[in-house]
Amino acid sequence: MCLARRPSKQREKHVPTNVEFYLPFPAGAPKRAEIDRACQRGVQWARDQGLLKQTKSALDYYLGMMLADVAAGFCPDATGADLDVMTDVITWTAVCDDFFDGPAGDDPALAAAVVGELCALTEYPVVDRLASGGVLVSATADLWARLVEPMSARWRLRAGRNWRRFLRSFLAEVTARHSGEVPTLAGYLALRRETMAMYLYLDATERAGRYEVSERILASEQIRQLGLLEIDIIAYCNDVHSVEHEEARGDTHNLVLVLERGGGGTREEVIEEIRRLVRANSERFLRIAAEIPALCDQLVRQPHL
Repeated sequence: MCLARRPSKQREKHVPTNVEFYLPFPAGAPKRAEIDRACQRGVQWARDQGLLKQTKSALDYYLGMMLADVAAGFCPDATGADLDVMTDVITWTAVCDDFFDGPAGDDPALAAAVVGELCALTEYPVVDRLASGGVLVSATADLWARLVEPMSARWRLRAGRNWRRFLRSFLAEVTARHSGEVPTLAGYLALRRETMAMYLYLDATERAGRYEVSERILASEQIRQLGLLEIDIIAYCNDVHSVEHEEARGDTHNLVLVLERGGGGTREEVIEEIRRLVRANSERFLRIAAEIPALCDQLVRQPHL
């Protein structure tokens, strides 16, 4: 379950690695020194928890993922322990992905046992024993306690539901992998929107920023649509860049493969179609995002809505 690069089982098909996507979103300006500090501290946390091997190759792999940079991208104003928590959340999701891509991904019973243990941690503050998940369970307990400590009971309930939703999606992935079938587009979207950790990251962003978004705002149609678009945009980009790896290990839950199987054309044509989808979704995201200030004003003026 340690972070480590897994070799491909067969020769991978060629796909351009320099595919560019239209992503017209302004980036924050986090402080480089703070990111570097959070990165080094994140390495130490992962090693202390047994999630990162004490080898140069494991360290290089971890540093190559730039997880502290990703964390700062979600919350550019966060510093110190708050940025550390965000970094650890993103590290944790990467470890989970690695774990369920490994032996647990080929053992549905083991996957179910570990998911059950991890889900239980988001409902109870103390775990009495470590079993199937080993160090992943203890690391999750440490991270969850730091994540929820300053937040309200309402936020904890929501975050707990989202963590369990994320963890249970791994079981669906294991089932899909064992079936060997390329899903339909509708089936792909249904599972992909569960396996992406965006909703989990957004909860953690509130924690890192020491604020909580009103449940009334989260329940609005505009915010719901923005959440789906965010997931789809990132998932589509990720699928293009990861198709070689996933195809080599027998995973079929990838938009490139889904569109190819559905008669979408050659791989190059399918990738170009995905680029168009990302652009259309990005433009729609910006249009809906422009409505959010007016939505907030309306909710302030009409609190009963």
